[in-house]
Amino acid sequence: MADDLKTYSAPWEGHLVLACRKCQKKLKGDPDLRSLSKLKKTVKRANREHSDKSVHIVNTPCMDLCPKGGVTVCDPRQDSDRLFILRSEEDIERLYS
Repeated sequence: MADDLKTYSAPWEGHLVLACRKCQKKLKGDPDLRSLSKLKKTVKRANREHSDKSVHIVNTPCMDLCPKGGVTVCDPRQDSDRLFILRSEEDIERLYS
């Protein structure tokens, strides 16, 4: 059993969502999409409202799906083989369902 991988508990609570950093950077200048351009901060604020369900965002390099006016995310809890595009605050709320 010396070949077993060591495991550690994650330093966050809730489920993990991977978000494209490049998509967020492209939305930086649009004031209407500020919540998407600062996705990690937006989700941290939303976690306070949804104390029973928390989400942890990890920013990643480009996922090679570059939507206009949106952020590409991977939510392994919903489907690890698919990428999702967040385009509004309603889409961010769907991460908590």
